[in-house]
Amino acid sequence: MSLSSQLFCVLASFLMAFWIIRGFLLGIKEYPLNTSARKKRKKGQTFKEWFLYTRYREEIPKFFLVLYFLILFVHGAALVACLVLHAVGPFPEMGRKIAIGVYVFDGAWMLLMQLLFWSSKPGMPYERWVKKRGMPPKKRK
Repeated sequence: MSLSSQLFCVLASFLMAFWIIRGFLLGIKEYPLNTSARKKRKKGQTFKEWFLYTRYREEIPKFFLVLYFLILFVHGAALVACLVLHAVGPFPEMGRKIAIGVYVFDGAWMLLMQLLFWSSKPGMPYERWVKKRGMPPKKRK
């Protein structure tokens, strides 16, 4: 497998994985917030806050944040490994194994997410992972 094919496979996998995990995280972070709170949180958000989810650490469960950063790390490490292997000496078979490993990793976490968010009803069951915020109950006199 040539270097360009390896890089294409890993980059295409990264873009797909990034889009899918951010879609899950978008639903998780917006589920507990009402429209007004959502707009206030988004106002003035920097790229760093958008990319690292620093404004939504309380809404997003730690498991999903760890998975997000793990996905970023695995794909980045795979890209670097393919480039280093090509620079050291063309090892096309190792690059192919790295690309296949990335596909297996992506398939495993996507299957896990489908199992975690499976529901017989239409829509995503975010309430399973995140509590909906609302007005506190009124106290009776």
